[in-house]
Amino acid sequence: MGKLKIGPCPRCRKGEVFIDRDIYGWFENCLQCGYTRDLPDIASPARFAQPVAVKETLPADVSCS
Repeated sequence: MGKLKIGPCPRCRKGEVFIDRDIYGWFENCLQCGYTRDLPDIASPARFAQPVAVKETLPADVSCS
């Protein structure tokens, strides 16, 4: 899989930080100093834990048969 360049390293300020993914998930990695940080999974079930209420309304002139 290709890497996505996101900018300078927060630790060494010289290296380039890339986002990549392996079998454990997404992470960012500096090629200069080796800084690595796991990134949260944006589609994790915890993000969708709260149900969303959906309210359907029909216009007054529409009848259901």
